[in-house]
Amino acid sequence: MDRRYSRRDFLAGVLATGTLSAAAMYFAPGGRPIPSVTLKLVTGVDPTGARDLLIEIWNRANPRKTLEREEVTGSTADQRAAMISRVTSGNADILNLDIIDIPYFQSKGYITPIELENVDEFLPKTLMASKLGDSESMEFWAAPFNTDVGMLFERSSDDPVSLDNQSPPTISDVIDRVPDGSFQFAGQLQPASSSTEEAFAVNVLEHALSRDERILRGENGMPAKELEVWQNALVPLRAAITNKRITLCDSEDETREKFRTQKLSYMRNWPRQYRELQQSDDPDVKASRIRVHPLPVGILGGQSLALVEKSTQGSHASEFIRFATGVSAQKILASYGLAATHNGAYTDPNLRAFIPHLEKIKGAVEDASMRPIHRNYNVFSEDLVFHMQRLLRQGVELPTQFVDDLQKALS
Repeated sequence: MDRRYSRRDFLAGVLATGTLSAAAMYFAPGGRPIPSVTLKLVTGVDPTGARDLLIEIWNRANPRKTLEREEVTGSTADQRAAMISRVTSGNADILNLDIIDIPYFQSKGYITPIELENVDEFLPKTLMASKLGDSESMEFWAAPFNTDVGMLFERSSDDPVSLDNQSPPTISDVIDRVPDGSFQFAGQLQPASSSTEEAFAVNVLEHALSRDERILRGENGMPAKELEVWQNALVPLRAAITNKRITLCDSEDETREKFRTQKLSYMRNWPRQYRELQQSDDPDVKASRIRVHPLPVGILGGQSLALVEKSTQGSHASEFIRFATGVSAQKILASYGLAATHNGAYTDPNLRAFIPHLEKIKGAVEDASMRPIHRNYNVFSEDLVFHMQRLLRQGVELPTQFVDDLQKALS
């Protein structure tokens, strides 16, 4: 890896650019100072610190229109309910929405369309959950802030069948070759609370897609209607769990720690976990023995910034959204391990120097599948989790009601 550029040097340049871009908004046309306002951002937790850094940059450059953030925690449903409460009480200007929630908030009139600058600079797949309604319309309901996609982590060895020799690797390749009783693959397949059930759903869907890409169909990610398709795609996963090839984990952090401390061969996780391994001084990361592979079809995740319909500070809130989704801010997110939504972050030579798999992340995002883009996605997810728990943990065969429940949720 090229060490000519340090992470500190890179951030210094990006911060300067971002600060200057934001500072240009300090005065209104004609040099008149903008009256002081406070913008309110409601968001989930960001463990990387990247989002807070962007807010600090904005506030230093814009002392007359500062931004305050409020974090909401708990399950996906808990966070959704907290955001709705803030919106209906008039205590939010910007929402950092999980992409699965955009259709619901749009259907309820909680958010308003937003104009995106340089639309062609965003990775196209990151825009799909925000472009609702008429397929010919250029109206967007949120701006992609950071994206996410499942990746396959491998601890390489002298094994001549290393995944680098396969094109492309799949989760099914891995769990089929892992020996029974070895527990050598780690994934989020055992949720311990409602806060990790959505991650469980995503992991199950990726396993199913690795067997049959018909599981989720079309640009809107609609689920297969045929029970046999689901059964054939998921029986091998149940067998791998039963035969003790998989280390079952609750959270992405637990998955990473079991992969690291138990020296497991493989794990499925999000891109930011590579930086977490770097920060833990993992010797295999230092020796370049941890490889990150794109899944042929992963599930797209991520968050987008939406403008609250009742906000009285719409123009200022829109300025912050443009700043946070611009190329300079996106490079900061990428340097903290998050997957950027802007093409410019993937071509930066400094970023490419210390993120060896950066191009693979971009490819994984471009090839990812969408979860159902539907206002009732939360009902679909609850039904999916219920049946998958019974199948994988209790050995209960999928009933005909399974596909009926999924279709009913999205009707």
